[in-house]
Amino acid sequence: MSTAVAPGLLTGAIGRFVQVPRDVARYETDVRTAASALRTAPEDIAALAAAGLSHVDDPVRGPLFDYDDIMNTGMFSGTGQTVPELGLRFLMRFAASPKESWYSPKDWLVGVAPAARLDGIDDGDTPTVRVRVPDLAAEGVEALPLNDSAHTPPYADEIQDRPYHVAVRLTGAARTVRDRRVIGVWTDIVDALTAGVVTYQTVPEVLRADHRRAWRLGMADCIVAAKLLAEHLTTLGLNARVRRGYLLGLFGSDHAWCELEEDGVWKPLDPVFAFVGAKGDPARGVAKSPEFAAACFGGRFNRLLPCVGEDAAPLVYFDEDAAPYWSMVGISAKPWRRS
Repeated sequence: MSTAVAPGLLTGAIGRFVQVPRDVARYETDVRTAASALRTAPEDIAALAAAGLSHVDDPVRGPLFDYDDIMNTGMFSGTGQTVPELGLRFLMRFAASPKESWYSPKDWLVGVAPAARLDGIDDGDTPTVRVRVPDLAAEGVEALPLNDSAHTPPYADEIQDRPYHVAVRLTGAARTVRDRRVIGVWTDIVDALTAGVVTYQTVPEVLRADHRRAWRLGMADCIVAAKLLAEHLTTLGLNARVRRGYLLGLFGSDHAWCELEEDGVWKPLDPVFAFVGAKGDPARGVAKSPEFAAACFGGRFNRLLPCVGEDAAPLVYFDEDAAPYWSMVGISAKPWRRS
């Protein structure tokens, strides 16, 4: 096969992120699956194991890796060509658009049919896949009628065991948080990410649930940062919560943010978006935008669809357990126009 990414760039990523601790790692990702995600040749994956990427050696399947470690290897390779790098570029492209486009009504068709199995990953018996439904009663969310019989809308339940499509109109709001008590906590978290004291990276679900441990380990994603922010704001006596749903673009991705109740409305606080806007990432095609970073301090964007559920509950389950990161490959999104 042709190699799009040089193996030396991939091994150079090791040490730029925090590997998943062995006590919570899931060593299920084989060489072929890793090579596909990193857009390299299977024989190059052996170099990652030799360079120190955590793995176990299976006598039949060869080296097996944690999928989150593979995603982080791609994200920190600096090639701009691996699957996670391309995903971030496509999802964050909107941040470089004119400010008005962040808030104007935007119609989306969202499909949720997560993968129960990925080639090369063996979970034993195929699990029952259950998914959270969108919060169609949330501010800025309006359900649109589906007139295509091929599209199956969600049930009214909080979690359901079938795929669905939903058409929604998302409307943003240009707001800011006025309470000065929030500024110090907000700044501490965003600055820790910007300075690299804590690394923004993919975090496994088990550590998302234990956000304090993840932060102590020096790793954080949107869920860890949002939960930590909400916890600190609640300690100050403020009414804060964490929302989790989908960031919509050329596809859909799991995302979470904090919300603060102020002026009779819930104002989003998104420390990870603010970090991305403040720092930028030219290698991944993400433009630096202080204006976008400032808008994350209370503004609501028209690409975020919250789901029903409290405390950043997982969006996808395999049987009763939170599904692994790779299950999200079954989330689709596209601009919607009624025929």
